[in-house]
Amino acid sequence: MSHAGKRTSQHRDHDREDRDQKRRPAHTQETSSTDELVVYRILCPDKVIGSVIGKGGKLINSIRQQTNAKVKVVDPYPGAEKRVILVYCYVKHRDLKHSDIDADDDDREPVCAAQNALLKVHDAIVDALAVNSDSDDEEANILVPASQAASVIGKSGSVIKRLRSVSKSFIKVKPKDPSDVTHSCAMSFDNFVQ
Repeated sequence: MSHAGKRTSQHRDHDREDRDQKRRPAHTQETSSTDELVVYRILCPDKVIGSVIGKGGKLINSIRQQTNAKVKVVDPYPGAEKRVILVYCYVKHRDLKHSDIDADDDDREPVCAAQNALLKVHDAIVDALAVNSDSDDEEANILVPASQAASVIGKSGSVIKRLRSVSKSFIKVKPKDPSDVTHSCAMSFDNFVQ
């Protein structure tokens, strides 16, 4: 015997899934065999994540629209004081000339949409932190796989020394400490670049 006007929870769940499917755009083929995935993982202090996301996701959505990159805030990790923000896109293979990397210009164009979005996310984090503290220091914390951290450091530290000199910034690379609960947002093979 069924009640008129009442639907079982199974029907309600099925209808909700149908509505959600209609709202989501169909996933198109974003990449071809020649495209490469570029991924950045920047850390944002948990205390300002709301300001970085914006009310109703307004700020993050704005960055997505301006850059055409994918930007996702990862769910918090237990014990971590920072949230991971994934920034990624697919790009055609591009050979960087050595002069592109060594340029002293601060006005260089971003290499790809993900890099552009990363810079905008960093600016949003810095702005949110400036509202909450009196310090003028800007800090970025990025997760980098250990295999790629070697490229940041360079042979005998040559690359990191050059980066410090050109940018006039403090740059430090440190491995994940499994005993430190605040490092729970990093994977076992990650290094922190500050």
